[in-house]
Parts: sequence; structure tokens; C-alpha cells
Amino acid sequence: MSLDEETFASHDKQIDIEVESTGQRRKLIIALTWPSLAENVFSSLMSMADMIMVGGLGAYAISAVGLVSQPKFILMAAFMAMNVGTTALVAQNKGARNQLGANTAMNQAILLAITLTVVICTTMAILAEPLIRLIAGTELSEQAILEGLAYYKIQIYGFPTMSLTFTINSALRGAGNTKSTFYNNTVANLVNVALNYCLIGGNFGFPRLEVEGASIATVIGQFVGLIMALFVVMQGKQYITLHLKKLFKLDFPMIKRIINIGIPSLAEQVLMRIGSLWFTTIVTALGDISYAAHMVAMNIQQLSFTTGMAFGTAATTLVGQSIGRKRIDLAKVYVRMTQWLGLIVSAAIAVFMFTCGKMISGLYSNDADIIQLSANMLKIIAAVNIFMNARFIYVSGLRGAGDAKFMAVATFIGVVLIRPLVGILLVNQLGWGLTGVWIALSSDFMISYFITLVRYKRGKWTRIEI
Repeated sequence: MSLDEETFASHDKQIDIEVESTGQRRKLIIALTWPSLAENVFSSLMSMADMIMVGGLGAYAISAVGLVSQPKFILMAAFMAMNVGTTALVAQNKGARNQLGANTAMNQAILLAITLTVVICTTMAILAEPLIRLIAGTELSEQAILEGLAYYKIQIYGFPTMSLTFTINSALRGAGNTKSTFYNNTVANLVNVALNYCLIGGNFGFPRLEVEGASIATVIGQFVGLIMALFVVMQGKQYITLHLKKLFKLDFPMIKRIINIGIPSLAEQVLMRIGSLWFTTIVTALGDISYAAHMVAMNIQQLSFTTGMAFGTAATTLVGQSIGRKRIDLAKVYVRMTQWLGLIVSAAIAVFMFTCGKMISGLYSNDADIIQLSANMLKIIAAVNIFMNARFIYVSGLRGAGDAKFMAVATFIGVVLIRPLVGILLVNQLGWGLTGVWIALSSDFMISYFITLVRYKRGKWTRIEI
């Protein structure tokens, strides 16, 4: 056995991907999925708790926090794109039993993240007010705009820690270590929520900072998440390890491989955020109440995303490692099994949203209009939840194979064309209000699902080399 194989064996304590029985494969999928599912559900619940606490301040506060989400995601696009390459390369190198390659991929990704952080934080500071006012349009109150701007400016300080944490966690997921990312994000979210309670309302002797307090709590929670992520990869007990001495040693071939996957993914993310930004201006034009209801429904809807994202993490890892092991047949088996398991959980969540939407919406606000509107929107999205999460899983499998270019095209069709254009037709032309907004969202999810399904079935992803 070579030194690299010995190292692989000593660090890789998970079930081998080349198990033959269906039961063992199912256990492997569940072992990778449950930490991600728990992480995503818990993060969604914490996000819901955040919004509930902010919602206690009034509709303007919900709108203020909602205004920040789209520009923040636009500026995060570069990191999201790079992390697609990080996860895929770590997974494929692990599948090929190349621990050195997996570690190099993570180290170079962190170096890229540090470089991008400087550029993006500068951009965030310069574009703060123009972006917020562009999204707000003319119908939102000046109070919501000013509070949103204050929230946004504080978020700039948390961006470096958030980006580095995302990068490290992406590498850990590629290596199949979903438990560590679960623990990292769980503690960070608990810190965030605890400080929200202290700083939003001024409890336990803390100052009452309201919307700004929520932003400060988020930044501190992100810092805690980074400390935990660094601890995991620096203690030398994981398959991937961060060595500070090697961090600033450039490996241009690996950087090129990350960028080759990252550029199409960056195009996908930028298109997605531009489409979402355009779509948000359609919603804000409906006024504070409708936009607040929209944000409440979107916040609750995160629960529906959790299934697809969690099983998608398993699909990315298993497809990447199977391809690294030269087992395309195994990659297809794992995608099929992941889809069936995801279907069961997605159906349960859809029933929950359809039947309990009004009750959950009531936790966010006392305004009867906001509650009823939010509950109605959740019923619409529940109807397409199964297809939405199935798309997540197929997309994640394609990403594990390095098929990033196609996703940029699919995103352009769904988010940039279908979603806003259907929204304009239903909202501006037919006057369907918030119902038209969510039908447009559902149309995007359905069409994107069928486009992704066709791409997967054609099998071009099996011939991609990264």
C-alpha cells in the first residue's frame, strides 16, 4: 500500500462508496444527508426566529431586512461559484484516493476567497445606498429604506468571515464530512439568535438596537462559525487539513481547475441574482404589507428548500467520489436512490406547509393581512415542492460531475426570463398581486425541473473531465 493510500485509509472512516447492497447504499446516503438536513432545518428555524423577532418591530423592519438579502446574495455570487468547484474537486480527489489533491483544492480555494473578499467588501461599501434604493423602488417607506441601509452596512463587516466559512464547509462536504458543517452552523446560529434576543429588544441589560442589533448579532454569529470551521480543518484529524505554511503557496493548475468550474457557476449565480433582483422590484412595487408578507412566506419556504439542499449535498459528494473512482454506474445509482428518499421527505414538508401555513405566519406578525397573504403563498409553493427539491438533487449531481456550464443556461431561462416575465404579466398586466408573484416563482421551479431532468437523462455529464 502506498503512503497516499495509507493516509486515505487512516482518515476515511466512512462507509466505502463501492458497497454492493441497496441497504448499505441507503445507509450511506442517509449518513451524508441527515447532518445536512438537520443543519438546513435548524438554520431555517433560526432564520425564522430572527425574522419573528424583527417582525415584532413592525412591517417596516421585515421589509428592511428583506431589502438587504438580494444585494447581499449578488455580492456572494463569486464565493458560491467558487465553492461549486471546491466541493467537486475535493469529492473527485477523495474518490480517486488522492488526499494531497483534495487538500490542495481546499487550500487554493481559501486563498482565492481571501483575495475575492477584499474586492467584494470594497464593492459592497461603494454600492450600498444605490443598491438598496434601486430595490426599494418608490412604494416602500423611507423608514424601511434607511433601516435596510443601516443593516446592510453592518453586514459588510461579517462578509469576510462568512465567505471563508462557506469555503471551508464546502471542502468538508466534498470530503463527506457533513457532521462538522452541521456543528459549525448550529453553534453559529444559536449565538446569532441569542444575541438577536439581547440586541433587538434590549434584553438582559443590552442596548435596544432593533434592526441594527439583528445585523450585529448575525455578524458575531458568522465569526463564531469561522472559528469552529478553522478548528476542524487545522487540528489534523480530518481527511482535509489546512496547513498555514502551505496556504499562500500558489498552485496555478489547481486554481485554474477551480476557476474552470467557477466561471460557469459564477455566470449562473450572477444571472440568478440579477433575475431575483428584477423580480424583487416587482414585489416591492406592491407596497410594505405585500412585501412583508412575501418575505414572511419566503422565510418559511426555506423549510421546503432544506430537503433538496440536504439530499443535494449527498448527491454532489457521492457523484463526485464515484466519478473519481471511475464508477459512472455507481453515480447514477446514487442519484436515483437519493431522489426517492428526497421525494418522501419533500412530500411530508409540502403537506406541513399547506396545512399549517397560517399558524406559522401568525408567529411573524399580528397583521391579519400579512398572515393571510403569507399562508396563501405557502399553499401555492407546497403544490410544486416535490419538483423543486427533485431539481435541487439533479442539479447537485450534475455539479458533482463538474457540469457547471449547463446550469448557467438553465438559470438564465428560469430566473432571468420565465420568473420576471411571468411576474410582469400576472402582476402588472393582470393585477393578480402577490398571488401572481408566487405563481411566477412556481412556473420557474417547474420548467427548471424539466430542463434539468432532460440534461441529466442525456448523460453528457458522464463525459466531463475537470
